[in-house]
Amino acid sequence: MILFKEELKELLKSPSKENKPNNKSRFKYKKAPKVKPISFTKGALIFIGLSWFGMLLSAAIATYIFIGIATLAGLIAIAENNTYIRHCIIKSNRLVDVLIFILTIYSTLTLGVTITASLTIAGLGYSLVYAPWLRSRFK
Repeated sequence: MILFKEELKELLKSPSKENKPNNKSRFKYKKAPKVKPISFTKGALIFIGLSWFGMLLSAAIATYIFIGIATLAGLIAIAENNTYIRHCIIKSNRLVDVLIFILTIYSTLTLGVTITASLTIAGLGYSLVYAPWLRSRFK
């Protein structure tokens, strides 16, 4: 037979209001906090600074950056000539940026370093420069 202390017996017999979960506290973490997006100028400065630093670092990284910027230019050209893609970029939230990051990680595992580095630079350019500029232009 298990012997319990008197305090524990009282807690087991009648649960008090303190032990019941509060519905308000349970849903407190469901709401996403407000996040202020980075401005277009700060994003452009970060992207230019990272590109400049990478080009000074080594020739291989400069090649990746060049191919990434060319990929970004292709994306911008397609988006500027297609109203549906431009509409999707304007109406999308930052979830697309996270999706690009996840796809970059996936490409690291499957495609190799060269393609991944180029896609990373293109994704940074999209997330830091082009998407904020396009969203601010149409707001």
